[in-house]
Amino acid sequence: MQKNLLFFLLFCNTVIFGQTEKPPPRLVVGIVVDQMRYDFLYRYSNQYGNDGFKRLLREGLSCENTHYDYIPTYTGPGHACIYTGTGPAGNGVIANEWWDPQWGKHRYVTTDTTVKPVGTLEKSGKHSPAVLLSTTVTDELRLSNNFKSKVVGICLKDRGSILPAGHIPNAAYWFDDKAGNWITSSFYPDSLGLPSWVKSFNAQKYPEKFCEKIWTKRPGITYEESFAGWANKYDKAKYAASLSGGFPHNLPALRKTNGLGIIRFTPYGNTLTLNFALMALDSMQLGTDQYTDFLCLSFSSTDYAGHQFGIHAEETEDIYIGLDRDIARLLKVLDEKYGKDNVLVFLTADHGGTETPVHLTDIGIPAGVLKESKIDSTLSAHLAMVFKDSSDLIYEISNQQIWFKTSKTITKDDMLKVSKEWLEKQKGIYAVHTRKEIMELPTDYFYAAPLRRGIHPKRSGDLFFQLDPNWHPDDSFFGIGGATHGSSYAYDTHVPLLWYGSGIKHGNLYAPISVSDIAPTLSAFLKIMEPSASTGKVIEQIFVK
Repeated sequence: MQKNLLFFLLFCNTVIFGQTEKPPPRLVVGIVVDQMRYDFLYRYSNQYGNDGFKRLLREGLSCENTHYDYIPTYTGPGHACIYTGTGPAGNGVIANEWWDPQWGKHRYVTTDTTVKPVGTLEKSGKHSPAVLLSTTVTDELRLSNNFKSKVVGICLKDRGSILPAGHIPNAAYWFDDKAGNWITSSFYPDSLGLPSWVKSFNAQKYPEKFCEKIWTKRPGITYEESFAGWANKYDKAKYAASLSGGFPHNLPALRKTNGLGIIRFTPYGNTLTLNFALMALDSMQLGTDQYTDFLCLSFSSTDYAGHQFGIHAEETEDIYIGLDRDIARLLKVLDEKYGKDNVLVFLTADHGGTETPVHLTDIGIPAGVLKESKIDSTLSAHLAMVFKDSSDLIYEISNQQIWFKTSKTITKDDMLKVSKEWLEKQKGIYAVHTRKEIMELPTDYFYAAPLRRGIHPKRSGDLFFQLDPNWHPDDSFFGIGGATHGSSYAYDTHVPLLWYGSGIKHGNLYAPISVSDIAPTLSAFLKIMEPSASTGKVIEQIFVK
């Protein structure tokens, strides 16, 4: 009788609620495309093939209205947000580099002087995720099954590999320009030396082979979406701080002066990254048992190209066309090794990118570049004049923040007041706020929420200044060409978000989505705890049957 009742209940459960739940994917592949604006999904679509971005759009779910909800929008904070489900206020990654009050000096986000480089003798190997204050979804996956899931981070950039992989991965690898090798640090399990498969890959000398090429335009591609396709209305070279004046690029010659790091600015940087990731799939036996594994894969050449050439350059378009081919190759391998339904893929970006200001001003759109690198000296001179004190009162000005020193004769409030009044008079500055003022801003104030989400109480500066739309601080190329990012405006916050595989239904979602929603959605999909500081929400449409 009891057996019959149990069978009846199981039968009813199946009829009413459907079949037993689908097993979790054997592998999750998180793809982050550095500096990929949302519109790049479509801008170059005429040049994309059918099996890369178009396949993800055709067979997956596209969250078309996905934005970052904090300031500043940089690579380190972006990668941290994707995997922790929160912004700088929660995970502590306030920028790529900043003045660290706890260290008492300038710091780079993943620098860790307590670890040793592995695979190189250079300081490029002295990195770890120690800066990250929250767990990541990759950490939670490992914790959920007594470390049986495997996690690996791979990216040319150290921060693009280390932050996604979290605190307890099996491995994280990044690229060393000097040796042209993939390296790691003693923080990770392979601290006695690189695994044999990594040594084998490095021995193939892919970077050297790629740098023997002449980077030319692709046959049959019109590049009509870029400057050269505008019927010469604009001078392309004026807006792109080109490596060598435009196509073709002589990589052997450029290598002589720039080293193997030149590969970062070419489509071959992404191909190198994918080649290494595919070898990791095999060598680390990812996705080969019942425990879900996680490959954190970030492509950086898009960002280097954006900064160097600008978002309208032929070179930038060429790199996206190449990445499209690489993604198609990745999806084909995943099909063959695991099957589409056994893999969950998501693709997003760590930030967007802006138009080049000199181009916008030439066509009548207000824009400009704030000389942030010179504010330190000019503001310091102003403070010395006002207070009749030549003492250096500023630790650092970066990321549109100022860290002030303490003084025996000048109060912090007086420093803030005078500095704020001076900054508010500078062209291109929208508003200036102290940290206290930011916390007191009305909730409907333009910048209130993203500013608050970007502040960590023990790391962020004392004074914050925001810029007008289409204005950015100066960087290496931005004054004459190229692109940059960092603001809370749509061109920097609006990024693609695609979900594919493992039961994902095709469609487009136009409801507002925050990048912070990715990690809790992954956690729900994998039936694990969300990261410890997560503030995002689950994207329910992912689970529509």
